[in-house]
Order: sequence, then C-alpha cells, then structure tokens
Amino acid sequence: MEVDPANHDTGLASTRRSLRERTAWLQSQLPTIYVGVLGGLQIVLLWMYRVRFGSIIPLAGGVLLLCLVVLLRRPGERWHWRMLLLLALITVTTFAPSVVAIDQREHAGLTFESDSMAMDEVAVDRILHGHPIYATDWSGTQVDGYGYEYGGIDLHYYAHFPLMVQAAVPLRVVSDLLHVPFDYRMVVLVFSLVALCAIYRLPIAPRDRFMLAVATLLNPAISLAGWTGHDDMCYLAVLLVGLVLAGRRHFLWSALAFGAAAALKPFAILTLPFVLVALYKGSPASASRRARFRTCLEACGLFAVPLLLSIGPFLVHDAAGFYRDTVNFPTAVLPLGGFGFSGLLVALRIVPIGAQFPLGPLELGAAIPALWFTLRAFAKRPTMGHFLMGYCIVLFAFLFFARFFADNYLAILIGLALCVPSLTSVRVLPLAHEAPPGLARDLSQGTSAA
Repeated sequence: MEVDPANHDTGLASTRRSLRERTAWLQSQLPTIYVGVLGGLQIVLLWMYRVRFGSIIPLAGGVLLLCLVVLLRRPGERWHWRMLLLLALITVTTFAPSVVAIDQREHAGLTFESDSMAMDEVAVDRILHGHPIYATDWSGTQVDGYGYEYGGIDLHYYAHFPLMVQAAVPLRVVSDLLHVPFDYRMVVLVFSLVALCAIYRLPIAPRDRFMLAVATLLNPAISLAGWTGHDDMCYLAVLLVGLVLAGRRHFLWSALAFGAAAALKPFAILTLPFVLVALYKGSPASASRRARFRTCLEACGLFAVPLLLSIGPFLVHDAAGFYRDTVNFPTAVLPLGGFGFSGLLVALRIVPIGAQFPLGPLELGAAIPALWFTLRAFAKRPTMGHFLMGYCIVLFAFLFFARFFADNYLAILIGLALCVPSLTSVRVLPLAHEAPPGLARDLSQGTSAA
C-alpha cells in the first residue's frame, strides 16, 4: 500500500511542531527544575550534616525553597522578586554553613575540612614570613593531621599555583588586624560574592541570570566543596568575570581575566583558544591576516600577564621546586584514582594505585580532537553558550584521563555545564561577522585565510 507523500509530509511537520512545543515547554520550566532539583538536594545535604550545621539552617532553607518554587509557578511575577528570594536562599543554605563551620573551628579545630584548605592556610602564613611554599616539608604544621592520606604524600608537595595563596593575603592581614582567626573559607566566601556580581553583570535576561546563580551557588556539589574549604570557587568566580567581558565583546580584557583564572587554577588555560577564535572571527572583514594575528598575540600577552606576575618570582627563586610540586606531582606522583579512567583502572585492579601509568598521551589524544571540533562549532555559532560548552567538553576530555579526577573537579564541570542553556542565546559576535572571512571557513577547509 502506497503512502500519500502529502500525508507523510503533513505528519512529519506535525511531529516536528510537537517536538518544538515540548522543547519550548521544557525550556520554560528550567528555572523551576533547577531550583527544585539542586535546591532540594542542597536541603537534603544540609539535613544530613545537621550535626555540624544545626537543624535551623535546613529547616529555614526548606521554607525559603518552598516559597521560591511557589513564586516560580505563579505567572506574571517579576524576576527581581524571584532573584531576591533566591539570594536569601543562597545566603541561608550556601553561605551560612561556611560561617557556622568557621565559628565551630575555633572550638573543635580542623574536623571535616579538606587537606587543600589546611595547606592553603599554612602557605599564606609562609608567604607572609618569607618562607618557601614549594619543594618544602610541611611536617609540624596543621597539615600533619592529613598524614594518613596516601602515606603522608601531602606533607611533601604543594600542587596549587601561588595566586591561590596570594589572593588570600589581604584577608589574612585584615583578620590579623581585627584579631579574628583566619580561615580560608573567608576567601571562598569573598570570591562567591564576586561570582554573584559577575552573574549580575552578564548580558543575559533575568531568567537566565537566575538559572546561572542556581547552577553555581545553589549547587550542592559546589557548596559542599566550599564548606570543606576547597578553593575551586576562586577560579570559578574569575572565570565568570571573563565570561562577562567576553559576552560584552571586550575580548582583550576577557583574555586578561581568563589569565587570572588560569593563575588560580590551570584549567582555565583551555579558554584561550576560544578567545582567540572570537578575536580572529570578530576582526573587520577588511583586516589583513597580519592584523588578525597581531590582535591574537596581544590577547596571548594579556593572558600571560597574571601568570607571569604571580608565578615569576617563584620561578626565579626555585624553578625546579615549582615544577616538582605543580607539574611533576599531579602528572607522575599523585596516586591514581577519582572518577575518571585512572579510577576505573584501579577499581578493576588492572593497575595498582601508585603505578606509573602513561596517561599523558591519552589526555592529549582526547583533548586535542575535542578542542578541534568544539572550536569549529564555536566558530560557526559564536555564542556564549557554545564558548562555555566547548570549554567544558575539552576540560572533561582532559580531566577524564588525568591521574586523579577529583570530585570537586567534577562538581565544577557539572555546574558550568548547567550554565550553558542560559547562555546559548547571547552572541559574542555581531551578526555582521557571521559569514567568512573568518575562522569557520579556515577550520573547515584546513587552510589559512588570505
């Protein structure tokens, strides 16, 4: 029996229309879904930790969460009221637990805090007193309390870049002047406020700002990292500042901001190729290839400034020690494990936890193709969403084959990935630059623009 082509086309069009309607409905419900899922999980997590933070915080947070969901379900409500209620919820469920933990530490000492927080605090003290922080022994400090982990490996290496320590020095000085015990979570809280300000300045609709705030500051995985003193929020906040500048088409300044993020955590180095694509593609059509490359070199120079200023003195003092702690340790000494390929190898007992397994080729073999395809996608559709999505894909490809894919790294990746839907409608380049000459044609043909 033959099918009438007209009926077939009508049915296909109807299916596509139905799919578009369902997609549009789902997108309209995303703020409620984000708040319900992430906020609900945050309340559950706080209730599980009520022995540490008390019962008032999760109960008050639960009431605020319920009110926010009701407000989201009411049509016609203005977004600034929803945003104010969300800020109250973030204050109670994300910031307040850190404040409580800081207060409790004065009486109980370090209990559930991360080893990185203990090392960051000692590193701040050492910098203030002119002592080295790389290639040095951490015995006799509060890091001793973590000596049971992996045979006391934390007592001999410090893998963080120095800006993570230098950024805490002003707060440490202020806390000393006020006679308040310094806690690195104070730094995390300050950078959380920076992240909030960056989200407010993003050139997106209020609804999308709302979703970004939920994804980054009401995310239980990121919140737990902050409560235990992980410093990932510092890097995330500066990364958001870079996105603000890129979204407002200040690409050279965004390169500087992304360079500062890379000086805090080297993960942000992977943003540079996307900035260069935006600069190259955003150049005037009449610009020569030399002028385009000159602009890209200026961006590379600005990107390198924070890295050189923060790392330079340590390279001059002890380049070998810096390399030993920040490069050799995470790539060759750190035990295998985590949520990636190496963790799977250890779980299946294919390799021992301390094996010298060659993961570098796998990291590059995954990251380079991912970078190639995501740069092409971004060149064809230069939106903030494609910028961030490409960065997340490349970073995941690289970290998945790292020696240790930590839970806090995964938390940051999930948070950034949840930000993508809010940014896909914002172009980082005007429509006039959509067509060649540009990098989309160059990448697709594998040649350079004339």
